[in-house]
Amino acid sequence: MSARIGVIGCGWWATRAHLPALQANPDAVIAGIADPDPENRARAAERFAVPADRVYADAGEMLAKAELDAAIVAVPHDLHAPLARAVLDRGLHLLLEKPMTIRPPDARVLAALAKERGVELIIGYPWHYNRQVLAVRDAIADGRIGTIEYVSCQFASIVRELYRGNPEPYRDVLGYSVNPPGLRTYADPEISGGGQGQTQVTHSAALLFLITGLRPVSVAAMTEPFELAVDLADAVVTRFDNGAVGSLGSTGSVLPGHDEILDYRIFGSAGHILFDVNEGVAVIHGLHGEVHRLPGLPAEERYPDWAPADNLVDIVLGRGANGSPASLGVLTVEFVDAIYRAAREARTVRVGAEG
Repeated sequence: MSARIGVIGCGWWATRAHLPALQANPDAVIAGIADPDPENRARAAERFAVPADRVYADAGEMLAKAELDAAIVAVPHDLHAPLARAVLDRGLHLLLEKPMTIRPPDARVLAALAKERGVELIIGYPWHYNRQVLAVRDAIADGRIGTIEYVSCQFASIVRELYRGNPEPYRDVLGYSVNPPGLRTYADPEISGGGQGQTQVTHSAALLFLITGLRPVSVAAMTEPFELAVDLADAVVTRFDNGAVGSLGSTGSVLPGHDEILDYRIFGSAGHILFDVNEGVAVIHGLHGEVHRLPGLPAEERYPDWAPADNLVDIVLGRGANGSPASLGVLTVEFVDAIYRAAREARTVRVGAEG
């Protein structure tokens, strides 16, 4: 038996990550692709050997005509909610790219709909499948550093030109081997919902919540667009449900050719963890002075961009659990929304209380 997967959106990330993963998976069949851009879908069909009768200009037509077990939605942020709902309404398992949605109410509706239909909704966060991440999560859950009291996270990435509507400088760095991002996809706030918060903090925040099990309850924040129409740098202070506090900082200003940074420092009542995700280094410092360094990861395994699609295939075939569930996606949408509200209103706001 093979998992029959339809892919909605044939832009950069679908052709960089999801379609290659499906093509390489012996248990998957690319049962349809849909994209309103004729050049995007033609290049994708040619690169991934998708027959003409499985290529659609309209996602609704593909969902109505193709024989599918599941679908992947990888489209601009503002289209996530309606297209995800169309997939879930048909009772299909779904891999939905991050951010889950722009608006928290839409995210909550999708999570409820997936539960009602009895299907899995995966949110596209590849770091959630990193073996070091899962080992750090388990160490914290096992009480290796006691009760978490303070966390910090720094995420610095190569995206400034995307926010300017100029993806070309990143062609080699970000791997536009088939289709590049649309010029407005990340630059137009009406489409993206914002800059660094929606595109990058969504990654680092969701990963923090996964690793620690903490849930944010209130946020104070500052954001700065500099010369852009969307935020480039975000600074956030958070209180969590167990009383812990933390800081998250992020910027999209790393220059092409320089290393990106994703770094967590997690302090508990009985020790602390230093975790450099991009370098593949995780060290646990225990209560009695012991130091445990987790096994390193080779560079190619630190950001397993194929893993969400493989997870979708495994779910269809009944042999895997959801590694990046909708509940985590909803929480992260609520958190990012709180960042923007706190920055706009210059006050501390409650997470999930957007009104």
